Amino acid sequence: MLRRLATLPFVLAILLFPAQLFAQSGLEYEDPSVLIPVDLSGVFNRFNIAIPDFQPLKGGASYGEHQTKLPRRLAANLDMTGYFQLLDPRASLEADPRAGLFPEVPIDYAPWAKIGANFVVKGAMEVARGKVTIELRLFDVATGTQKLAKRYSTSEKDVRQIINRFTNELLLVVTGEQGVFGSKIIFVSGSSVMMTELGADTAEPVTGNLPEGAFSHPTLGPGDRTAWVRKSGRKWELIADGKSIYRGELVIAPAYSPSGVIAAGLSGQTSTNIALFTGRNPEVITHGGNLEISPTFSPDGSRIAYVSDQGGSAGIYITSASGGGGARVSPGGKSTDPSWSPKGDKIAFVARERDVCVIGPEGSGYTQLTGGQGLNRHPSFSPDGRMIVFHSTRGGRSQLFVMAANGDRQQPLIPEFGGPQTLPSWSPVMPPID
Repeated sequence: MLRRLATLPFVLAILLFPAQLFAQSGLEYEDPSVLIPVDLSGVFNRFNIAIPDFQPLKGGASYGEHQTKLPRRLAANLDMTGYFQLLDPRASLEADPRAGLFPEVPIDYAPWAKIGANFVVKGAMEVARGKVTIELRLFDVATGTQKLAKRYSTSEKDVRQIINRFTNELLLVVTGEQGVFGSKIIFVSGSSVMMTELGADTAEPVTGNLPEGAFSHPTLGPGDRTAWVRKSGRKWELIADGKSIYRGELVIAPAYSPSGVIAAGLSGQTSTNIALFTGRNPEVITHGGNLEISPTFSPDGSRIAYVSDQGGSAGIYITSASGGGGARVSPGGKSTDPSWSPKGDKIAFVARERDVCVIGPEGSGYTQLTGGQGLNRHPSFSPDGRMIVFHSTRGGRSQLFVMAANGDRQQPLIPEFGGPQTLPSWSPVMPPID
């Protein structure tokens, strides 16, 4: 059962972050002070936030759709996290939209308090000769203080990165943990391996085109290292960082350990077992069933969760990273596609080949996250453990979806990307933050 948080005080503690973490380009504001622990495993109160259209940095200027499109992008990012409830900024009776952005027009918190806003984000921008400059400020309505102020400059084509970076810093101020917008996600689309980012509009190819089905199970590891399986004639190859490190029998669902070791299912003459690919010859480390595949490492690298049929039906088992007998942690029925959370507290998996669920590594806390919406497969945790990417057929075709780690806010990851999208893997690397 989902654990309900009875109350969530608006301000639980004051945490003084180093000023140099936020100071930039002469912008000044009071020290960020709101640290609000949020447990995404349960039900909680969300924070009402308003993001009005951005204003010109210089009087009389107009920057067209940028002034509305960029705040909408920021709103979409925040909505995706599950922490925030978006308010219509037009409901505020604020007298001057420039308030809070310029010294001569101080912000008036009263109109925002009247519509129930906990936070307001204000932005001002300038576009000149292909370069975009944006100032963004976060205001805490309850305390009447400015919590964050940043100035960014980049090219017009990279303006989305500004929104992703500010999203990450806003989450750091509000929750004590930075966001993961801009972190990488690898997946298969038809005849290619593709790469996208959380907060991107599209994806770019990592491999060239080969016959459909030639690539399988791409994954990302420390340092954004890549690995996938490729069919080569009658043989199978394990490709790591663009180079073949094994060629022979069928390799299934590789995964990186925190130290960079690759584990995968490897077919033998009579069974498929988990093997480590550390040298010329793979080292088989499990012998418990006829089929053992899909390894995923614990955050400290000491244990592996994997799929085994040793109990008669496929289930999620855990063993030492050096191998040995495993113990089943998933409930009865077929369970596949495990992914261990970077926080260490949960393993996401697929039950009955259709729904994403989570369970604790000791077998407690079983929770179903999807249901009644097509086939939902291959979950993968974000590098902070607060979100999950998976592929789903709920829209009539296979697409990547993303959701909060409690199953909330399920939505397409890159809805504008038209090709099929399967087998996602989220990088363990956190994006940079200013």
